[in-house]
Parts: sequence; C-alpha cells; structure tokens
Amino acid sequence: VHPLLRSHPNWTLDSEEFRSNTDINSSVQNLLDTSNGTFWCCTQNKDAWVIFDLKHQFNISGMRIIGCENQSTPKTGHIDVSNAFNGPWLKVKDFTCPLSQANKNDLFFAPLKTRFIRVFISDNYGGNDIRIQGIGFYGVDMRLVNALREYGLERSLQTLLANGINDLETLDEKRDEILNSSDKYLDVNDHFQFIRLTDSLRAPTLTFLEWFNPPQSMVIAGEKLQTFSAASDEGLTNRVQLEEKLENNTNIRTVLLRDLEPIQGRSLVDFPDYVINDRSYSIQIFNSIIIFNSFL
Repeated sequence: VHPLLRSHPNWTLDSEEFRSNTDINSSVQNLLDTSNGTFWCCTQNKDAWVIFDLKHQFNISGMRIIGCENQSTPKTGHIDVSNAFNGPWLKVKDFTCPLSQANKNDLFFAPLKTRFIRVFISDNYGGNDIRIQGIGFYGVDMRLVNALREYGLERSLQTLLANGINDLETLDEKRDEILNSSDKYLDVNDHFQFIRLTDSLRAPTLTFLEWFNPPQSMVIAGEKLQTFSAASDEGLTNRVQLEEKLENNTNIRTVLLRDLEPIQGRSLVDFPDYVINDRSYSIQIFNSIIIFNSFL
C-alpha cells in the first residue's frame, strides 16, 4: 500500500465546476485540511460530488474519507478517474462507509495513474445534508518515480515508500536524513546521484505575470468578455485571483479563481465567463492577482 499523499490547497476549488451545491458557510477546500476540524457541507442529502485536479499524474491506490459524527456522514458512493477535467469518467471502486469512531474509512484498489479524481457520495445515514471533514489519497507522485529513474535510483523507490516518502516535496525535506542514513535508503554507490537529483528539485517560483491573450477593449454592458489569459514562469500551478475594485472604494471582491497550467515552456491561466457591468473598467495585472478597477 502506498503512503497517504500530502494534499495541496489547489487540488480543488470553491466553484460549481468542482463540487455540488455547497452551504454558503462551508468550503470544499476544508476537505484538504483536516487539522482544524472544519467540514465540507453539501446541501443535498444524496448525489454529492467533488472533483480533484492533482495538477500532474499520480499513481493512486486508495482513498481516506473522514465523515462527521452524525447522520449526515457519507454512507455509499464511488471513486471515478479521468484523463480530463470534464471526463469521461471511469468508475474504479464502489464503497460503503460503515459507521465507526470518527467515521474515518480507508478504501483501497488496484493502483492506477491519473490526474483527475471525482468522489461521488450517493447517500448518507438519514441527515438533511452531507458533511465530510476530509478526503485524502494513497499513492505516489509520478514525478518522483520519473526522477528516480532519470538518475538511476529506481531501486530505492520501495524503500522510500516504506518510509513515507512518496512525493518530491517530502524527498527534498528529508534530504539530510537520507544522506546521513544512506545505508537505510540508498545503495553505497548512489550518494552522488541522489545529491544531483535533490539539487535539481529547486521549485520554480512566480517572477512575472503578464497578458498572453489580453481582454477586449470594448464590450456591451451585461455581456461576457471573450476568454482572456495571462502567462507566467514555466512549471507553475499557482492560483491566480481575479478581483473587482470600485473607484474610491477600498473594498476588493474576488470574482474568479483559476490555476496556472504548465504548457509548452510557460504557464497559462484562462479566465472565461466574466461579465462586464454598466461601468468602465481599468484592468491591471500584478503578481498573482488581476484587478479590474471600475469607474462609475
């Protein structure tokens, strides 16, 4: 069995594209942080769903789902995977979550490689809504597998997994421990290659954000702008905010959130479906935020 993967905040998003109807005081991103005891609350008592975009390929072999301690906890459902955000979806496992202490259930299946996962909750134990504290996945980051193979260290994979190292972030964090206990993790001749591998893991950082496909200069009030996009450094999946700000008003409202996608030597983010209201706009781009200043 693979270790439980470290979850990342940008694996899902509070948007109708990513989840079913949600209570206004709840966030689907609560599923990715179980440390604060918050829940995702779907206002439906059946047929709830949430999509996870893992940003790149993982080899997934299981799921942990933590419900709640009342009748709104999940009862049955299924796990689906896809090669694209919009499907088609392939069901990989039906599951039942028996009532238990804290309603934590671990589900396992034959390993498969995927980027997109949909968790579908068919029903609960009789509550008016569906409440889930957390969802996590067992697996291994294929970037780790490929990096080990590139540096001739693939025979170390099973040892790393047995010690809870299943992604590049954890490998980098435990670099010194691995080097200081090399006989535990590495063959005697693999030191130099391991150092080369970890030196290559310096994460890309966002140094610029610029227009790739700028917004239209004119549009009729009430109509949607044609999809516009921004570009940034290679290899990024940072979340970019689209915000509105009225002239002479300090209030800023986030209207859209989208993630950068690495594409052909750059990272791009698209913004579709933005509606212009009956006012003029000044559009600015700054760091990881795009601001629409409106002038009445």
